[in-house]
Amino acid sequence: MFELNKKEGFMKKWGYIICCILIIGMAIFAGNYLYKSSNNSKENNVKLNTIKEDINIELEDNYSVKNDISIQTTTKEEKISPNAVLVLKKHYEECGHTIKQYSEIPQEFVNQTEEEFSKEYTNWTIEKFEPLEVVLIKNEQGLCDEHYVLKEEDGLIVVYKEINGELQIEEITGISVEYLTQEDKLKLEKGIKVYGKEELNSVLEDYE
Repeated sequence: MFELNKKEGFMKKWGYIICCILIIGMAIFAGNYLYKSSNNSKENNVKLNTIKEDINIELEDNYSVKNDISIQTTTKEEKISPNAVLVLKKHYEECGHTIKQYSEIPQEFVNQTEEEFSKEYTNWTIEKFEPLEVVLIKNEQGLCDEHYVLKEEDGLIVVYKEINGELQIEEITGISVEYLTQEDKLKLEKGIKVYGKEELNSVLEDYE
């Protein structure tokens, strides 16, 4: 009986020792794990901060480049070339037509900027400003000067131009109305209205 108790006490003692060893081992393992995790976290934070700094530097560089391009673009003003074409457009409100007039740029406007040029044509709106072409436009009251009326006078077709509501003789043609149909004669009696030189020439050719 005494020997049995002695053996049980011996086994309990070793059990305590083994438990202590296991607890110490687990504590050491947990400590190493926490230490490595802490180091990895610090390394990740350092890497993350480095990446953020690189991104910020790249963004600053790109912003600087864009600003340089913007400054160069705005400071480089376009100027009128000696070979530029000047286009004057007049829009007539009554008839709705727009008449264009083309010419070479006057010598005194060569090398002028848009701001300088606008001071010379104060009654016009700049529709387009480029080194080789400048387009100006303005509105006009009444009809444009491309409206014609064909009538019969003394047996011949006469071309009138309509200006400010009045008819002024533009051309007395040599086209006789003698062989025209009765319908055409009635049209001429009332007055045949045409617009533009191209349409006028086409109508006259039909009556020749």
